[in-house]
Amino acid sequence: MIPFSEKLSFLMRIAETSNKELAAELSVDPSMISLMRTGKRKLSKNPAQARKMASFFARRCPAAFQRQALSEMIGQVSISPSMPIEALTSTLENWLKGEDSTLADTILTSIQTLPGQERVFSSSFPGPASSSENQTLFFYGEKGRREVIARSMQVLQDMESPGSILTVVDDNLEWLLSDYSLTKEIQNGFLELLERGFTFCQIMPPLNYINRYTESLQFWLPIYATGQTKVYYYPRLRGNLYRHSMIIVPGQCVQFACSVGPGSTSDIIMFSTDPQLVSAFEKQFQEHLALCRPSLNVHRNPEDFTTCFSEFFARQGDTVQLVSTLSLNSMPFDLMEQISRKTRSIEWAENFDVHTNDIPHFEERLRKGAYIDMCYLATAEEVRSGTVPVVAHSHTLPEYLFYTPETYCLHLKNILKLMDKYDTYTFLPLTAKECPNYNLFVNEGGLALIVRNVEPFLLMEIHRPTMVIAFREYLLRKAEAIGYEGIQREKTRMALRSLINELES
Repeated sequence: MIPFSEKLSFLMRIAETSNKELAAELSVDPSMISLMRTGKRKLSKNPAQARKMASFFARRCPAAFQRQALSEMIGQVSISPSMPIEALTSTLENWLKGEDSTLADTILTSIQTLPGQERVFSSSFPGPASSSENQTLFFYGEKGRREVIARSMQVLQDMESPGSILTVVDDNLEWLLSDYSLTKEIQNGFLELLERGFTFCQIMPPLNYINRYTESLQFWLPIYATGQTKVYYYPRLRGNLYRHSMIIVPGQCVQFACSVGPGSTSDIIMFSTDPQLVSAFEKQFQEHLALCRPSLNVHRNPEDFTTCFSEFFARQGDTVQLVSTLSLNSMPFDLMEQISRKTRSIEWAENFDVHTNDIPHFEERLRKGAYIDMCYLATAEEVRSGTVPVVAHSHTLPEYLFYTPETYCLHLKNILKLMDKYDTYTFLPLTAKECPNYNLFVNEGGLALIVRNVEPFLLMEIHRPTMVIAFREYLLRKAEAIGYEGIQREKTRMALRSLINELES
């Protein structure tokens, strides 16, 4: 990882600015900037300073050569002259703070920043020049890619009834990601089609180039989040020299592009409305799909949540999770039954059944492997006010799904019991600042679940081994940063006992 001092010096060279100019922007003494550049002072923990610094450099780097240098240093193709200053500011802020775009970071950040359910789309693609039907045309380079995607989008927008869109994404996307306005135009166009009832079936690319893959994910995640996309991956190794991508609209058209290696300028793109050719490509896609495995699915229906958690808890192996309230796994059986009996909702009854059935097996799992349980630990005032939910989605919950001081104490005492009985069980209390608006569950057996706790509610189910490993590493590093071994374990016990005493008094 590049030290902050080197990042700052690089930005100042690219922006052709002085210590004095940056100091004036941040309202600090120029000597402070000098100390930062030599590594004697770090970036302030006050988020306002990083934001001001990023905004300053974003405004001072409008030229193509400056954006190119930033793109190469940060490893993001989307940093181009077309990227708005606001977007570049956010990118630079994360980079200065050391928040590099890892696979896990990209997905979790996108999950947190998804727009609400009411979306307004503005996408309009000019129709291609009039021509005869059943045509097959060839185009070249980035200009050809733009022409072909416009033709494909026009066909989709003209369809009277929604259908399935089959895609293979195994090609360079620099032509798209380097044009910010075009990226948003196509993304909005796809989302508009999904609003009309279209669905996607996608085969993901290999993870050979992680930076390009994470940028591609940023484009696709809002589309995945609708729950109308099935995503697969090919599990075998394959060469990364020849690359291709396809968009097939069965019975309508096919778009096929191929290139040599990443960042190629020798792109050849075909667009066809010939029924026989469209059918041949559809058959080829299905043959490819038969060799693939599920990569990720997004669920919006609460009934699907229950099925996913049943599968998760049935798996063996070490588990690590981050939850915005005390986890249901550590809840005592009697308390779980007590809450479950009060529910009149079939949805919640099924959800509690999954956890009630798992509790007897939970301790058996602790005998076999590690379980790291990172949870938000409420204050006594929050518990007494009746605002601490038993599960997430607090503003949609009935009254009985909030803790009382008595029930919260019962849960805390059971956590202490588990910590005393099993060295493999680790409870890590989180503060409000450390707790995001999602829950994350990762099992060493090959499954990760991300649950977004605010509108729009969703559950992302991830099976692809490389991605599961990335999320597991993300959570383990977070746990290590908080600290949970040796004296830290005893400090956690002391914090739990102190809260119990405060609530009982």
